[in-house]
Amino acid sequence: MRELAIGICQLTSEIGSADHDPRPANLEKATRAIAETAHQGAKLIVFGEIYLNGYETNEFTPLYAIAESEDDPYVAHLIEAAQQHDAHIIMGASTHKGAFPGQSYNSALLIGPTGLIGVYSKTHVASFAFDGRVAAEKAWWCPGGEIPVFDTPLGRIGIEICYDNSFPEVSRTLTLKGAEIIVNISAAVAGFEDHWSKHLYVRSTENVIWFLHVSLVGRQRDFDLFGWSRIFSPKGDVVFEAPRNEEAVAVARIDLDELYRARGQMAPFYNRNPELYRVIAES
Repeated sequence: MRELAIGICQLTSEIGSADHDPRPANLEKATRAIAETAHQGAKLIVFGEIYLNGYETNEFTPLYAIAESEDDPYVAHLIEAAQQHDAHIIMGASTHKGAFPGQSYNSALLIGPTGLIGVYSKTHVASFAFDGRVAAEKAWWCPGGEIPVFDTPLGRIGIEICYDNSFPEVSRTLTLKGAEIIVNISAAVAGFEDHWSKHLYVRSTENVIWFLHVSLVGRQRDFDLFGWSRIFSPKGDVVFEAPRNEEAVAVARIDLDELYRARGQMAPFYNRNPELYRVIAES
């Protein structure tokens, strides 16, 4: 049995303005959550989408974006926390990749005791209207161009961010690249609860994979974020769920080897016929 203890940090997050940098307060709160979950044995500690900078920081996003570098003071602080607690951290943050081209990205930083392991930048940046409101993420963030899987001492980790989950190709790509667990960090907006329940179940079962969803919670500008972070087993069972509409810091334990037992029974990839699906990649 390869047990993985996961710290789920479903937290409210301050947003930025012209005269308020949200990062120090959010980092301080994250540091406490890291210590709390690590004390309970967590080795993978996960925060929601753009937790560090505030998801609805909007037009001030470039002002508070952090560098994808170990020299960035916020990254350095998280590395120190990972070393102190011998844990890996997935932190949602607005990032930049240097002065040129200088755009901001909606990213998840994977940090461990050895340093900054890698960064995933959201590949499907939302732009659509719903219920008289607009998801205008493309006004603040550029889409990323890669779907990596990260090798860690804990196992092979694939990362998605929120709206990526609406595109089954993302989870399937991570699975085909060898991910043992997919982590989706989000700012899940009220009104989409049913959407998330159905998509998370399907993504876990169609790929026969552990699937972790961790969301922010609380109100940010015009959006209520409902939380309800969950872990789905490779057979689609909910093995952990955080409450709706309130903060929660908890530790859940899973057996990564359950993935191999489930795939041995269900043969999801032996029964595939990829030659029939070429139109997906060609369209």
